[in-house]
Amino acid sequence: MNVRDGADSIYRFIERTAEHVPEGCRWQTINYQNKPHYHYNAFNGCGGIGVFLAEYGRVTGSDQAVELAREANRWCSTVEEGRYDPHHGACKRGLLTGRTGVALSWVYLARITQESVSTHATENADIILQEDPGPVTDLMGGAASNGLYLLRLWEATEEPRFLEGARRNGTWLCDQLVRDEDGCHCLCGPRESFGDRPFFGVAHGISGVAHFLLLLHAATGEIGWADVVREILATLEGCAIEDRGGLNWSQVLGEAEIGRCQWSHGAPGIGIVFLKAAQVLGEPRYREIAVKAGETTYAYGDFRSNITQCIGLSGSGELFLELYRDSQGDLWLQRAQEFADLAMEYRAALPEGDAWPTDEPGLYSADFIYGASGLGYYFLRVMEPTALSMPFM
Repeated sequence: MNVRDGADSIYRFIERTAEHVPEGCRWQTINYQNKPHYHYNAFNGCGGIGVFLAEYGRVTGSDQAVELAREANRWCSTVEEGRYDPHHGACKRGLLTGRTGVALSWVYLARITQESVSTHATENADIILQEDPGPVTDLMGGAASNGLYLLRLWEATEEPRFLEGARRNGTWLCDQLVRDEDGCHCLCGPRESFGDRPFFGVAHGISGVAHFLLLLHAATGEIGWADVVREILATLEGCAIEDRGGLNWSQVLGEAEIGRCQWSHGAPGIGIVFLKAAQVLGEPRYREIAVKAGETTYAYGDFRSNITQCIGLSGSGELFLELYRDSQGDLWLQRAQEFADLAMEYRAALPEGDAWPTDEPGLYSADFIYGASGLGYYFLRVMEPTALSMPFM
């Protein structure tokens, strides 16, 4: 099975399990407690499925896949809030944990169809602009994620208010930073929810904050954002731990034990941030750190027995693809292909058709961050490594 076969299998799984309802098209996905639910989040829900479907339609020429992406986005944007998951009923903001993920999916769909950006995307931005940033800082659902979305929407529309909104989120994030003997850092959010120590990882931690501020600097040319990024990266560099021939990071500041090596926490995601910093800021040392993160990521392999973007093979392989895009070094593309080959072994041939697992054996999900569509997008990236970038970074 090659990567195109893998992408085709995932598309068939998503197409087969789609539920067509008056609001659009939805999927029963698996939440973080391994229970089935319907939700519009990109994490554990339907909010990112449209990203894979739209790109799959572009790559294969399938108008049906593009239309399915539109219907997926429509359901996520219009379904009554809290109807299927009362724990997230009021959450509109947040790239992976709110409606902002599907808003970004609309932006991707517009690029592929060459249509104007959907009003759903601009309405979501208006909510972000009207509300105060915070109280969460992270790239998963906090101010960094909302700011990143506003940047992407500004790039698509060139409307100045979206860039100004991204600046406002950046300013708020800078106000949350603490500078002490441990370096430059901030908490993910309120202590009662996230604890009293900063995270390092790209999903919840300071590397994700640095990533957004780095993109803000690249968009505006304003040097102040770059100065803050260098401070955060100095903290990350000082806390890096030698691990399996490269570099890795613990989950939180002040912890010496390494427990993970995945996109959300550890070398794969943090390595992507250092590589982007090397490209934007022109500092070779950052690239060296990214390469060392890549070596550790490769050495860990399929350590979680998992295919997902969040904690598994596809998320880890994203670092290899970014290193390949940066250097055109065949080694990194070979490693990305190797992780894709490992992931393809997880395809389940059920009587009703192919299925692709989430974290829990025997459970299958179409969602982007913790399910099949994120892996499908990774397969497409391996097919076209210089054409596609990570949608949620």
